[in-house]
Amino acid sequence: MTLLVAAAATLIALAPAVWIGRTFVARLLATLGIQPENLAAPWWAYLVMAAAGLGLPPLLALPPLIRASRTTVRAAIDHHGTASKPGGLLVRLSRLPRLDRGLLMALRNTARRPARFWLSTGLLAAAGAVFVAGMSLEAGADAITREQAAQRTWDVDLQLAAPAPTDAVVGAVRRVPGVTRAEGFGVLPVGVAGPNGFPVTRTYPDQGHGRLTVTALPRGVSTSAKLIEGRRLNPGETGAVVLNQATRKKTIPGLTAGDSVRLFIDGRVTSWRVAGIVEERMGDSVYVTAEGLAAALGRPQQVNRLRVFTGAHDERTRDAVAAAAGKALTDAGITVRSAASISRGEAIGAGHMGPLLLVLLGIAVPLGVLGVIGLASTMSANDLDRTREFGIMYAIGARPRVVRRIVVAEGLFLALAGCVAAVVPAVVLTWLLGAGLGNLFMSAPLPFRMSAPGAGIWIVLALLGAALATEAAATRASRVAVREALAYL
Repeated sequence: MTLLVAAAATLIALAPAVWIGRTFVARLLATLGIQPENLAAPWWAYLVMAAAGLGLPPLLALPPLIRASRTTVRAAIDHHGTASKPGGLLVRLSRLPRLDRGLLMALRNTARRPARFWLSTGLLAAAGAVFVAGMSLEAGADAITREQAAQRTWDVDLQLAAPAPTDAVVGAVRRVPGVTRAEGFGVLPVGVAGPNGFPVTRTYPDQGHGRLTVTALPRGVSTSAKLIEGRRLNPGETGAVVLNQATRKKTIPGLTAGDSVRLFIDGRVTSWRVAGIVEERMGDSVYVTAEGLAAALGRPQQVNRLRVFTGAHDERTRDAVAAAAGKALTDAGITVRSAASISRGEAIGAGHMGPLLLVLLGIAVPLGVLGVIGLASTMSANDLDRTREFGIMYAIGARPRVVRRIVVAEGLFLALAGCVAAVVPAVVLTWLLGAGLGNLFMSAPLPFRMSAPGAGIWIVLALLGAALATEAAATRASRVAVREALAYL
């Protein structure tokens, strides 16, 4: 019987599974900007699905089947579906004079079958833990976005097609109406290696994501990243460099403050001393002073990036200043690659964790559906066990609405138990995923945040799901006839 049910379920689930899988993967790849050639699963994936669909149900059903096969006739006839004795806590609660007896009975019934109880709460707890962890990771990513937004005190980003003299570029932008200050930076591709080594840079085909860059900081400007080792650069210092932890991890993992490195910049090999290591969660960067880069390359200070500050910080002013600054540089004979408000960069950065959240929610939703289905199955089995009990309750005067309320309360108690059981797994899963994914993509863990809205949303969804799952069982229990119930074995 179990194998036939498993075969039917596998056949029914195959087509929807393929459709959902292809749709989900297509949307995920579209979010990442990837155009797939083919979304068809390999042939062995269908064999795995068939093996899981046909093999897992009989395997999971084996323990109760063995237990049932060993049940004696007398024990089977005497079975009444309740535990022999209520727990000590329930006994103490039953002594409270004002406690609703129907709710006490519902609370007792939730754990009358421990295996069913843990199966239902376990599924709901797993779904809740994944859902809350996903929302919490999104909260951690939002914390990074807010932190970076707080550090962006400028209003407009300008990128030049090629480095140009600092005085000419900064002077042209400062004369634009509405500009209060402008800072020029030299940002160049760089290779990092040990004193006797050669650099190997891993990058994506766009030659942008994943590449290493050296940023020449103008006098009076320092990186706002957290210092984790050594010191920051002194104004006008030459021969010293500061790296972020991502660059160190990808190039020379054992590098420490005071060590020597070679930077391959614009076709030249230069030697530097590491002043310190900073922690950044976006980008692979190396920082030097503008004077230090000019001295190393043997040429005057040049810039190809500008940060522009405006008097008003509204979007309209930013767009106007960006257009005016780009025109001013073009008129001065300087080719501008892009000129835009910082809001554009903030919007791009805010969407980086979207695919991750999509994956986690894609796992949590099916688990939640399975949890609700398991809860409905548990409630139906519990009600069948207590058919005679319901008949006795009706015989001594219980009304159908009272029985319905008891059954619905059982489902809600199971859902609440699943939410409570999800607390510790959600915290642990959030910490593990935040540390693992943060170190994988950013070489630093994500800020630990637990999403209170995510927990609240899941509690509401779990309670609504429990109410729907118990509807059929509650309806059946409220319609049991006394004669039929007492005749039920």
